Amino acid sequence: MVEEPWLATALRAAVMAATAFAFAWPIAQPWAAGAAALGGCVGALAGAGAARTRLRTPALVLGFAALLLVAWGLRASVVSTNLLAPSLGPGRALDLGDALFFGFAALGTLGTLRALSARHRVASIFELLVVGLAFANLVAAHRMGAIDRPHDLADPILAAGGDPTIVFLAVGAVATGVMVLLLLSERGLLRSGVDLLVVVGLLLLLFGTTHMLRMPSPPPTGGGLGLRPNDESGQGQNHGQGGHGQSRDDDLQFRDQYDQSNDNVPVGVVLLHDDYSPPSGVYYLRQNAFSQYNGRRLVGTTRPDADRDLVASFPSTRIDVPETPPLGANRTLVRTTVALLAEHTRPMGLEAPLRFEPAQNPDPDRFVRVYDITSAALTADAAAMLGATAGSSSWSPDLFRYYTQGPDDPRYAALANQILDESLPAEMRHVPVAEILALMDWLGAVGTYSLRSRHANAEDPTADFLFGDRIGYCVHFSHAATFLARSVGLPARVGSGYALEEAQRQGGSALLIAGDRAHAWPEFYLEGYGWVVFDVSPRTVATPPPSPPDPELQRLLGELARGQSVAPPDASPVPEMVRAARRVGSSAATYGGLGLALVLLVLFLWKSWRRLAPLFSSEAALPRVVYRAELDRLSELSRRRRRGESREAFATRLASELPTFEGLTRAHLASAFGGRLRLERARYRELAGLLGRERRASFAVWRRALALFDPFSFLWSR
Repeated sequence: MVEEPWLATALRAAVMAATAFAFAWPIAQPWAAGAAALGGCVGALAGAGAARTRLRTPALVLGFAALLLVAWGLRASVVSTNLLAPSLGPGRALDLGDALFFGFAALGTLGTLRALSARHRVASIFELLVVGLAFANLVAAHRMGAIDRPHDLADPILAAGGDPTIVFLAVGAVATGVMVLLLLSERGLLRSGVDLLVVVGLLLLLFGTTHMLRMPSPPPTGGGLGLRPNDESGQGQNHGQGGHGQSRDDDLQFRDQYDQSNDNVPVGVVLLHDDYSPPSGVYYLRQNAFSQYNGRRLVGTTRPDADRDLVASFPSTRIDVPETPPLGANRTLVRTTVALLAEHTRPMGLEAPLRFEPAQNPDPDRFVRVYDITSAALTADAAAMLGATAGSSSWSPDLFRYYTQGPDDPRYAALANQILDESLPAEMRHVPVAEILALMDWLGAVGTYSLRSRHANAEDPTADFLFGDRIGYCVHFSHAATFLARSVGLPARVGSGYALEEAQRQGGSALLIAGDRAHAWPEFYLEGYGWVVFDVSPRTVATPPPSPPDPELQRLLGELARGQSVAPPDASPVPEMVRAARRVGSSAATYGGLGLALVLLVLFLWKSWRRLAPLFSSEAALPRVVYRAELDRLSELSRRRRRGESREAFATRLASELPTFEGLTRAHLASAFGGRLRLERARYRELAGLLGRERRASFAVWRRALALFDPFSFLWSR
């Protein structure tokens, strides 16, 4: 085992201390986290020392593993016995027990890793894995858009008016730098210091020249509802004829397996400027509607006179919706603001939007779009709409047929009439709202909501669902409701967007939009009311409902969308001196990073020229430049001539790894001192090829690959 310089040993001890602290801090008290850091540092030093002894590796592993038992025993003796608890008290006893446990556990675990990696280079992979997991665990609560987590880190930063994302990026950068240092694993004191400076410089370059402060873009969500760009297409989308299988990004899709694991990511926030309570208890944010039957499913309309209440583009100026529902006692004006955290295919609006207007983005690094909507929100309940007729008197007969067109399958009309005959008394049989409610109630009673189904590959997925096992999700239920209603002459379509329960407000005026709130629902046109949502509520649910949003995150994003400070009332503002220091630091990082990039570029070009010089040199200079190029390659691999060591002694020292290097050294010395040994260019190429094969046999691929990115290696060649 090669002796490691004291700086490299100290760096590794510091890395292990930070790793142990990062693991313990989220789950333990500060005393225990500090004890873990101390244990990690001591473990790294003890592991390196133990690796140099004559103890066999299994004995070392067992010895350090025994410390885990010691950790458990010490904690149990302090916490669960009367040895110290009566004198210390319960709180202090717990603190002491945790400190002992985390300290000795870190010492045993990280000491084992250090000893193994010191003796077996391949074990350093596990060191890297542990370091990476520690830093990832430290900021794991910040994932999925939860910018206020973990609270212990995020709260002080938010209180000072800062952005926790910057700190977490810094944590990731530090972790990256630490792992780079572990990978380099240099053997020289000066070289370890230089590598540390290089890593710090690269990180400064990264932060100074790259715009990294935007939150990570949420993954595509929507379950085939076409709400987000590049949403995965559903299964079975190529069925049908005459182009019926072709789909656009914003069309609904039937899919059998829908993975909702990433859908709880926040994608937007809605601010309510007026107090509005929907009669259904759900805020429906419509983004699109599908009314044109293409022979298999409903798609976006191609008619200029249909669905004129939709807006296809985000507002850059005020956009008035062409066709709006009548205002009056049945609807009220509600003003809202939508701040999107992720790109969407269309703007969304509450209920029935009247106009869209661009709004000032208070935080462009966080919100991709912000706009205002004025909506005509429904205030009438179902009982108040019982006297309404289906459709609009302003529609042409052709448009009415368009909104009532569905599959030719006679089973739809037969089932719809059977449901209505069995559910409604004779006097309610042709009352549109009563018929709609009867159809929705029947579907909710017999259907099972599940994100796992088997209908996507059917010629008619809706019929396969409705006349089969009736297991599906919102796209199946909304299509079934629409086709049943159309079969008995009720104008209907499918709307898509997000459905948010009123209870989600929790007394506030902000609503957090998460991807798992994506929804498709049936809508029906009633004279005097416009398009009204009558949703299906399945009583049997095989897929658990989405979890409620984090109220603190909802409040925080709402305040950010309003452009308000998220600092608590008693938080002191950031002093101007601190802000000025930040600006100076940012400028220094930018220009310093650019200067470092220029220096690195010059060094890489210089290194490349020294490596390629044998291809262009004269016969007289060939022995010197070939020998120099090989010295550079050896320097990359930490094989350098020591001070006072002759070239012949250096070649002899490397003879076991690179026997051909002795012949190249003799040729170089003979040429340099006027000897008779002269080699042809072809012979030099042959020697270089042999040396290349010997290097590949003596040094690991990863080490040779990392060496290529070292711009300083040739500076240490002698």
